[in-house]
Amino acid sequence: MRDRPALVLGLVAALVAVLAIVAAVVAGTREHPALDAGTPDGVVQLYVVALYDGDDATAVQHLDPALGCTDPLPERYLAGTARIGVAATTVTGDRATVDLRIEEGAGLDTWSHRETFTLRRDGETWLITGHPWPIYECERWVD
Repeated sequence: MRDRPALVLGLVAALVAVLAIVAAVVAGTREHPALDAGTPDGVVQLYVVALYDGDDATAVQHLDPALGCTDPLPERYLAGTARIGVAATTVTGDRATVDLRIEEGAGLDTWSHRETFTLRRDGETWLITGHPWPIYECERWVD
């Protein structure tokens, strides 16, 4: 009789562990939404995805040339994994502001922060201006 509560507790713990593994697999394999390079929030997300993929050439394409950024970009710290969500987008004429929620890391070693990006319209596309996270400045890195 004394073993019955321990057995039930063990089964519940095993079930919770299995559900956590299934949730992690499903979250890791779900498709990312299509990002629209014609919108400010799409451009910011494409820029951040390119940084996490180590694709500096693509990231630079989303930056205003006036920033002086070239491929390769200056070194920066990025966690191995991240979840990115748009918190807010404001468009006023040819200017836009995009606020991102970024959760970096995995498991118990995660941290989150918000980053604000400013953009300007350049014809049919948007370019990131100002001091974009996590690069902040490129001009001082140019030889």
